[in-house]
Amino acid sequence: MGLAAIRVFCLALVMLPCLRGAAQDIPYLPLRDWLTPPQVLSMKLSPDGKHVAGIGWARGWSVYLTEVDSMRTTILSRGRPEAVNWIANDLVAIDDTQDSWSMDLSGKRVRRLGDRFIRRVASPGDPADMVLAGRGSDQVDLVNPRTGDRTKYPVNLPGKLTYGAFDASGVLRAVTMTDTAYWAEKTKVSNWYRSDENAPWQLLEEVPITADYFIPLRVLAETNSLAVLTRQGRDTYAVVRYDTAKREQIEVMAEHAQEDIMAVLGLGEDSFESVTTSGIKPQVHWFDARWAALQKAVDAALPGRINVMQGDKNGRVLIWSYGDVDPGHWHVLDTTRYKLREIGTARPKIDPKWMRPMETIRYRARDGMTVPAYLTRPARPADKPAPMVVLIHGGPHIRDRWAWNEEVQILASYGYVVFQPQFRGSTGFGRRFEEAGHRQWGLAMQDDITDGVNALIEQKIADPARICIVGASYGGYAALWGVIKTPQLYRCGVSFAGVSDLVPFMSNSIFNDSTPMARELWRARIGDPDKERDAIEAVSPLKHAARVNVPMLIAHGLQDTRVLASQSRKMVAALEALGKPVEWMPFEGVGHGLYWVDDELRYYSALLSFLQRHIGDHDPAPPQEQGSASLSPAAAAAPGAPAN
Repeated sequence: MGLAAIRVFCLALVMLPCLRGAAQDIPYLPLRDWLTPPQVLSMKLSPDGKHVAGIGWARGWSVYLTEVDSMRTTILSRGRPEAVNWIANDLVAIDDTQDSWSMDLSGKRVRRLGDRFIRRVASPGDPADMVLAGRGSDQVDLVNPRTGDRTKYPVNLPGKLTYGAFDASGVLRAVTMTDTAYWAEKTKVSNWYRSDENAPWQLLEEVPITADYFIPLRVLAETNSLAVLTRQGRDTYAVVRYDTAKREQIEVMAEHAQEDIMAVLGLGEDSFESVTTSGIKPQVHWFDARWAALQKAVDAALPGRINVMQGDKNGRVLIWSYGDVDPGHWHVLDTTRYKLREIGTARPKIDPKWMRPMETIRYRARDGMTVPAYLTRPARPADKPAPMVVLIHGGPHIRDRWAWNEEVQILASYGYVVFQPQFRGSTGFGRRFEEAGHRQWGLAMQDDITDGVNALIEQKIADPARICIVGASYGGYAALWGVIKTPQLYRCGVSFAGVSDLVPFMSNSIFNDSTPMARELWRARIGDPDKERDAIEAVSPLKHAARVNVPMLIAHGLQDTRVLASQSRKMVAALEALGKPVEWMPFEGVGHGLYWVDDELRYYSALLSFLQRHIGDHDPAPPQEQGSASLSPAAAAAPGAPAN
């Protein structure tokens, strides 16, 4: 297909009508409304509870300030903010794509903090608010955010500073360093500790990048004692007390037998307030009785959601409440009167009562391993099998989440069952489950997907004659390989930024070739192309293009440096040369994901049209409008949540 033909083809896709499910009573929602950036991305409550600072969309991404009592809102700054945090009641820290700044409540920049804001610290004997800020890859500074005065905390250790832990006075006392020297044959991760800020650093451990290592969280009050996050010698990540003199773990402080701990809140010198586990649904476990009682009350008031609290447990608390049918609402709770008030919503055009619930399920793979998954059903008769989209996440060493997902909800609203298997190799479910996916691209990882699809067919949830496999990044690979390995299951496949040829991917991609660390990790997880080339090519879709016998939609950003666009170009060329049905959708100026709403609109219009033609049974709806571009919040995230 020539360039002119490609342009005509892509224009035709944009102009095609999007097709909406006939067997449902959901009000019509234009596709652009699904894709409009959220009004609010994040909120943080000031220490005194009087103001909320947040990041949202107001004719562009902005940091804004809302007075809680009056609900009066002002814009503090515009641009590309990445985070906003409170330093004091009259001062915030704003991180953008390049710098971090302190800013007062009028929007005036006060001082540059550094490359990135880390956290506020209490400095004994100094009444001024102080913050820790990163400067370069191996430097942490203690900065006065009002005057700009700073004290350097040079690490002067080999490699890049990856994690750090501080004591109560804000002194950096423990660090994790990653040696990414280009000349190094093997990448090492090392943990170091010092007894005070003037003491020399002591090496606690050094391991290969492919091994497990602990992450320092906090220097504890007890001498020679650290709180660390680790799964060394165990299956799941836990919070453990580590003895720096004995160089060993001495006490488990918090753990979950089946789920990883992914966050720790309120970690002090000898205790912490809560941990959050990352199972099929996230759960907050409080160790503070007051917070636990508040959580119980909030969950009763806002049921069926994940309710994340921040603030003063005896004053005002900010609550981020979200769920499978709710993109997110923010509330302020007055704990003295138990009065709850909504102060913001992520996506005003999305009405939770018209969204489809995301079920959590588990099924058994052929080798006996239990696989978690998410299942979203359309609003159609439950006793009749429905067409199904098998939606595969990227990574593959990440996972999907139980939360509102625009791609899932769009597909469900158009009449499709959406199945999201968390196949082995997905994270959050323990070491054994994650490592069971190593060197299993196209093998057991793909079998987990197949076994889930077959289970849903047996349960008469999925119509076996109308199933399409869709994914981006690794998910794109799984879509390509799925139609090759199990052609009887699928009537079509869709790959966005998918890997088609594994050996070049592991050697030529700018992303993978940038450091020894990345190469080592990929070789550990996929295989060594120098020693196992035949085995790797045996599961490379490009080498088996002749076995593709269903229509394919292949899309790719032409500026993708993570999975090079040549991966898709070569697959398309091979399919075209064989006379296979394939549609090619390149995106100019796009990397490993869709940044702009108009690009998302073009992609989803094409996807829905493609699905309708091959597995759909829908009636047409009005064509989608085109308009000015706006920035998508899912920057650098291709449809289907890739993360290669």
